[in-house]
Amino acid sequence: MTVSGAVVMLCTVCRANTIRKVVFSEYGIDVLRCRECGHIMSSYEAGQNYEEYFDQPGRLETFWWDQAHRSMYADFRRRLLPAGTGRLLDVGAGLGYFVRTICDESDWEAYGCEISAGAVRYAKEVLGVTSISCGTLEESGHQPSSFDLITMWDVIEHIPNPDPLLLQIARLLKPQGTLFLHTPNAPVQLLKAQIKKAIKGARSEEHYLEARDHINLYSATGIARVLGRCGFSDVRFEHLSPIQSVAGCGDNRLFRWAKNGYFAVARSLSWASGGKLNIDNLFVTAIRP
Repeated sequence: MTVSGAVVMLCTVCRANTIRKVVFSEYGIDVLRCRECGHIMSSYEAGQNYEEYFDQPGRLETFWWDQAHRSMYADFRRRLLPAGTGRLLDVGAGLGYFVRTICDESDWEAYGCEISAGAVRYAKEVLGVTSISCGTLEESGHQPSSFDLITMWDVIEHIPNPDPLLLQIARLLKPQGTLFLHTPNAPVQLLKAQIKKAIKGARSEEHYLEARDHINLYSATGIARVLGRCGFSDVRFEHLSPIQSVAGCGDNRLFRWAKNGYFAVARSLSWASGGKLNIDNLFVTAIRP
């Protein structure tokens, strides 16, 4: 329901069924902000299980998923993967590059779960990663309390209602197991989108906020609130090396330099503010008690 430039919808974070203000539009889709808690979400009616991501043109661009992510994955291994052995599950494993990295460059057992049949086929046939199952997490057949670490890279923003997935992840983690997730930072993404749109205009081909794909854009406060509601504790925010590319620009050194410079500033501001100021993407860890 629309009320003079606003929409009434249930908020993903605070669960208020209240008026949400329109703060951005693309492809004729409104992006909304909750007037109770500030959470930002798309008004696009997406299904809970999104299978079409890797069916879209350009999604199999391997430079982006492989070379551009290597420094980020290396940072993850150095800083967030405990020494020794353990069992890791990557939810929304995509083309399988992260699972392959963990298998090849650590002593951990790494598994994946991916809903896209095409992506799973690529992981198995091209990368030789056989430990990725096709289907939802509920269909994967993994046993309760069987993983030390579960990761989600760029997954949670695609899901209209994150609670069932997070509750299932908590079930699969061992006591004191860790959930790691990476997702865009809502205030930063919205500001960037507003600046780009002001410069370029409302071109139909521009993916400013990816309103058809990114259904929920979380702030640090919002994601911590959702994780707490689903039983996780000790929510912390990390800073990992950024993807060494800008979407659509390939291996452009100037853009890569600018991105790394921004990351250095973001990390410094977070350190100087005691973690209160975060203009980086959200790299989140949380513990299953």
